[in-house]
Amino acid sequence: MIYLFVFIAQIEYLIEPYVLGKMIDGLLIGEYYWLMIFFITSMVANVFMYKRMVLDTKIYTTIYNDIVFEYLKNDKTSEPSAKIARTEMANNIINFLENDLQYYIMAIMSLIGTLFFVFLQDYITGFVVALCLIPVLYIIKKLYKKIAQGTKVAFNQYEKKIGTMNEGNDKNINSFFERRRKIFIHLSTLQGKNWFSLNSVKTLFLVIALVVFTSRHTNISQGQAVTIYTYINQFLISLMSIPIGVETFTRIKDVIHRIKTT
Repeated sequence: MIYLFVFIAQIEYLIEPYVLGKMIDGLLIGEYYWLMIFFITSMVANVFMYKRMVLDTKIYTTIYNDIVFEYLKNDKTSEPSAKIARTEMANNIINFLENDLQYYIMAIMSLIGTLFFVFLQDYITGFVVALCLIPVLYIIKKLYKKIAQGTKVAFNQYEKKIGTMNEGNDKNINSFFERRRKIFIHLSTLQGKNWFSLNSVKTLFLVIALVVFTSRHTNISQGQAVTIYTYINQFLISLMSIPIGVETFTRIKDVIHRIKTT
């Protein structure tokens, strides 16, 4: 039911740029038909997203309790520090189900839907935009292993946190948090490089696609210009969800491995 609500809301978001373009052209000549369509579809999407937000917390808090209970029932050997860390890490699984998974479903729908609408407007522009997938996948492949290794090291440190603090040794505590700081700086640097590379590619392909489209369609309305820009931009933004998804997957995979191997 949750994902049905997400699906319906995302359909509205996909048709919104088209309706928005029609609404702008209509308002410029004093027509309000498409304005009413815009209002109605937006309110319908709001209702379904509200229903999703109310329902998912009830479901996913129950799932979290079941995961933690099952883990604690089976793990009789790990140190208390590791147990506490792993029960808190289980939140990564719930956050994935409650937030990330729905985001990725919407992103996939957006990738397919926006590219479809761009192709409807102009197939050459659609082909140019689709080519952006090649550098995005290359960047992901280049950084994936480094991010996975960094995530594993960060979780290893996290499992030692409470044990180190309970020892009460100021030198060890200081050393622990200094290592932790360096790990997060390393991960943040990788994420920054990832963000810079991907957004540079996004900006480049956005400019190229708009140049291609406007060179092939010199007599377009203001509403059409808004529509094509929005669809191209939304497609490229949706592409940025791929590396975010890869990073999330590495965290979830590591957490599940730690819980299962106890």
